[in-house]
Amino acid sequence: MTSPNALEPRSERASMRAGLQDGVRTMKVGRIPIPELLPGTVIVKVASVGICGSDLHAYRNVDAHQSFPNGHELSGTVVEVGAGVTSVRTGERVTIDMVMGTACGKCEYCKLGAPIHCRAREFPFGGGFAEYVRTKEAGVFRLPDTVDDRLGAIVEPIAVGVHACRKMRIAPGSVGVVVGAGTIGLAALAAALDAGSEKVYVVAKHPAQARAALAIGAAAILPAERAAALAVVQQATDGAGAHYAIEAVGGTADTFDYACQFVRPLGQVAVLGAFDHGFKGIEIIAPHIKELTIHLPNCYGYIDGRHDFAVAIDLLARNGDRLRAMITHDLSLDDIHEAFRLACDKSSDSIKVQVHT
Repeated sequence: MTSPNALEPRSERASMRAGLQDGVRTMKVGRIPIPELLPGTVIVKVASVGICGSDLHAYRNVDAHQSFPNGHELSGTVVEVGAGVTSVRTGERVTIDMVMGTACGKCEYCKLGAPIHCRAREFPFGGGFAEYVRTKEAGVFRLPDTVDDRLGAIVEPIAVGVHACRKMRIAPGSVGVVVGAGTIGLAALAAALDAGSEKVYVVAKHPAQARAALAIGAAAILPAERAAALAVVQQATDGAGAHYAIEAVGGTADTFDYACQFVRPLGQVAVLGAFDHGFKGIEIIAPHIKELTIHLPNCYGYIDGRHDFAVAIDLLARNGDRLRAMITHDLSLDDIHEAFRLACDKSSDSIKVQVHT
């Protein structure tokens, strides 16, 4: 199946540009083969792609020399569809859930709507730091005209926040705290407000993060001093404490314990931050005494028959102007090394750094 937007004959386009890690804190632009179109798959011409915290972790810590790129926060246009594809057409603007787009679709977890736990992933995960990317049909989500390419490339991180808030069943009128105001913390803030939370307070380390949180709708930025921050939330809730907290820092910080301190007995805490392997800095006694419910949401999937990407796209269609505050930089794929340097350097006021092809 082809259209005027289809790719040139493959013999004329044997390779494409890709942003590849070439050692610790080193990125380069190389050439790799364009993905092969297979039955049931779609080829997407990448428009915008965001640099994720997981990409930065590898960039800072792993002496990798890639032949296949990372990148999973993207938007683009469908340029080819394989045999058997019925729900996607060439020329459509889309974003991709690479979890679903690389999963087998057949194992018990895929059938449960939790493809993050797929037992037989069929394609390499990632590939967005390139001109073209391949996915299965199931991973493709159309973008409305109200969600442009740059907003389309934050559907994935917004869906992470959406997934956490849907898992927690955040109640209308509730008061919450988000600890951490990077992309995922801001996504959780937006999702919590959209779920009906009356007020969401935010702990933000950097001024650019604080500004973005307020633009998205945070009730206030909490003081850096912890006792003062806890006192603000206690006063705002008549001494009861927040109904929930969402941890969005991870690493080696004791932010799980900190998040728990904000929450009233029988409240909830979700952990979205990626903690380092081997990290054990969790004091469980206090949350145990309060009988807190701890959620460990991972990525996204289906809840109550609706995918988190669909919820995120709808949220962006309605509130994209406010959520655009988290996108701070946009560079060309040819400048991939500088894009990663900026994303890693918070003194540059970076939050979400995107690359366009």
